[in-house]
Amino acid sequence: MKSSSSLSLWQPQKINHDSFSRAAVLSNSLTWYKTLHTGILFGCFESDQDVQSHPVTMLTKFEPGGFFGLHGHPGGEEILVLQGNFQDETGVHPPGTYLLNPEGFIHRPYSDEGCLTFVKLRQHGGKTRRQVRVNIFELPWQAGIIPEIKVKLLYEQMDYPEKVWIEQWQPGTALSNVVENEVKEIFVIEGTWSDELGDYPAYSWVRYSPHCPYSPASKNGCLIYVKTYPSDNTQRFIVGEDFQFPDEQIREDKILYQLNN
Repeated sequence: MKSSSSLSLWQPQKINHDSFSRAAVLSNSLTWYKTLHTGILFGCFESDQDVQSHPVTMLTKFEPGGFFGLHGHPGGEEILVLQGNFQDETGVHPPGTYLLNPEGFIHRPYSDEGCLTFVKLRQHGGKTRRQVRVNIFELPWQAGIIPEIKVKLLYEQMDYPEKVWIEQWQPGTALSNVVENEVKEIFVIEGTWSDELGDYPAYSWVRYSPHCPYSPASKNGCLIYVKTYPSDNTQRFIVGEDFQFPDEQIREDKILYQLNN
């Protein structure tokens, strides 16, 4: 990756925003952007400026000492810590930590040593959604439908359509003509995930649209994050009308808007 000083500043834009279309971003082709937040870089998988100015699915890199100002989360957020320690008022979160912070949660994240996180924003609206804080490496494995694939459930809640889990694929596992009724996203944590269109090494992201067949495989085994949800985007980004950002976030958003307009 280029030094942060040589990177372009993130601009609100549409990237892979249509959930009815298949999308894939390989880790080695990911574009990194600097931001107005101290020591924070974005690597965007999915973005829609009509939803928010930041990407909605991304890698977030904290340089040592990097931090965000105090801010809230309309529509909630998911965080999976990949490298280093992610920190906020709730504690120090090492690699493997999975956080689901529901709508209305407010924090000031930072990292003294630097860290890398997989983040999904504005996809967990609803005031009754529960908060989750677990480490994927400490959860027990469960048998999956396919004997060569073991699973760890991270999130499922009555009255909400999203489901999130971890899968471990044994070397040589291969399936053919898989068809989903919902949108399915894959983020590769370890190893390489493949389908008929290519190979996706660690930190790659793939989204499959509903009713589109694909043939996944893993030659040497892999560990992946999996998420499913309905394809109706009007239901995907649910934000309570009474949500208010803290004043500091409002100031930051105004500055970003002025720079981009």
